[in-house]
Amino acid sequence: MEKEDAGVILELRDITKSYDNVSVLKGITLSVREGDFVTLLGSSGCGKTTILRIIAGLTEPDGGQVLLEGRDMCGSPPEKRNVNTVFQSYALFPHMTVFQNVAYALKIRGVDKREIERRVMDSLAMVQMEGSAKKTPAMLSGGQRQRIAIARSLINRPKVLLLDEPLGALDLQLRRQMQYELKKLQKNLGTTFIYVTHDQEEAINMSDRIVLLRDGRIEQQGTPNEIYDRPRTSYAAQFVGSANVLHGDAVRIEDGRVLLRSMNGTMLARTDALPLREGDALTLAVRGENIGIGREPKEGTCVRGVVEGNTFAGGMLRIPVRLEDGTEVVITRQGIHFDFAAGETVYLDWPPEAAVLVDREAKP
Repeated sequence: MEKEDAGVILELRDITKSYDNVSVLKGITLSVREGDFVTLLGSSGCGKTTILRIIAGLTEPDGGQVLLEGRDMCGSPPEKRNVNTVFQSYALFPHMTVFQNVAYALKIRGVDKREIERRVMDSLAMVQMEGSAKKTPAMLSGGQRQRIAIARSLINRPKVLLLDEPLGALDLQLRRQMQYELKKLQKNLGTTFIYVTHDQEEAINMSDRIVLLRDGRIEQQGTPNEIYDRPRTSYAAQFVGSANVLHGDAVRIEDGRVLLRSMNGTMLARTDALPLREGDALTLAVRGENIGIGREPKEGTCVRGVVEGNTFAGGMLRIPVRLEDGTEVVITRQGIHFDFAAGETVYLDWPPEAAVLVDREAKP
């Protein structure tokens, strides 16, 4: 491995895959550092599970390389790759005890009985399930079965653990609890996790790095903070955190800010060193929690619209406001209190640092 790749345990180079002449992966290149929790995030059909299957050796790519610790694994069967997979279905043997389920992989390899017992109990201790060794899967809750599936996958100490929407079958409260436990377990073990989900909240809560996929390509990758605070495209802004996307023409650029004008009013955004000129047609993204609302226009910048109502869910109030060009802007607030009535004309504003320009290339 080249010196600049120190710490990289897994690398995908220009991976392509098609099914029935339909391109599913269109040149995926990705590096994963040892000990990282990396989430492949995207909607159904974007290619995230296909990437996981290619890493596991369950599917062969049409082109490209899968490098594990610098060695190309393309063509190697799954059992020759030091990776393991946890599926949403758990795939536990119902007629076996917890101990027997976790021990199965060691038993078929002919590992000594006493070594099997030691390693199984160590793995169960990792997931705090050592007291359930004699139970069958039917006697366990969904969260407990998930822990057993993880213990079984960790029994051979894989270099990389692949997790394909493993919490998808759990109810919301248990799912959030398991997010915390999985992240804690991953940090304690130091094992590299590659996690697949379509849930942006889950990705933000658990990941060291998020890889956002769209139509077989990587849309953006970075830390949760980078993806949330500095989306590069309108798709990324709306998929992660449901940002509002607005359009306008640049009329003034100075001090790291750009003033945009549209039929809705005037707006400010930070420039982030992008190459801009007055007259450019621009797109900005701003999140609902950062938008102020009032009955009078603020001097300088604001846009006008009409309140359409409000909805309350999960401790969050959502207030849709229809702008003059028909664009809907959604404001969010904690709690249930709101002073504005449906049909009322309001003025919206936000600090320039809260709005980011999207759909433009940064300077090289």
